[in-house]
Formats: sequence, C-alpha cells, structure tokens
Amino acid sequence: MRFGILGPLQARSGDGQPVTINGSRLRGLLILLLLDAGQVVGTERLIDGLYGHTPPEGAANALQSLVSRLRRGLAGSDGAGPAVEFHPAGYRLAVDP
Repeated sequence: MRFGILGPLQARSGDGQPVTINGSRLRGLLILLLLDAGQVVGTERLIDGLYGHTPPEGAANALQSLVSRLRRGLAGSDGAGPAVEFHPAGYRLAVDP
C-alpha cells in the first residue's frame, strides 16, 4: 500500500487502486499515524491531534472506535492492508517509514 500526505491524503492498494478513507477524523488519524510511520504514536498525542485541547468525554473510547474503522478501511477486499497495531503507549501503523 502506498500513501501520499503532501496535498490531499491519498491511499492506494498494492495494485494502484485508490482506497477511500471516509470521514475527516478517520483521515486525520491516518495522517497522524503516517507522520510517524512505523513508530508508536501515543494515545494522548492522537487524541490531542484529533480533538484539540478540549477532547470530548470518552475520547479514548472514540479513538478505539476510529482505529477499528481505520483497520477495516485499510484491509481492503483481500485483507492485505497494513496493520494498525495496539501498544500499551498508543498505536503504530505497521509500514516502512
């Protein structure tokens, strides 16, 4: 899978087909993970990046829901998309930098 973040977010499968990532928060989550591709991004950083300085009640649960949706969106029809891995400190997009 290939990603582009200079300009509008772009995601393409291994065969070059566009992958649609719907929703501004979902795209924001992917961008935050791509900025530190292959590295664990802290939960607090992700929440702050998605919701600003006044996160909603239950922001951690909302983040978990977004991660689940992102996993499904990146999996594609063949299930071969990159993994969004959970770590005690946060999440990691398992791609090469």
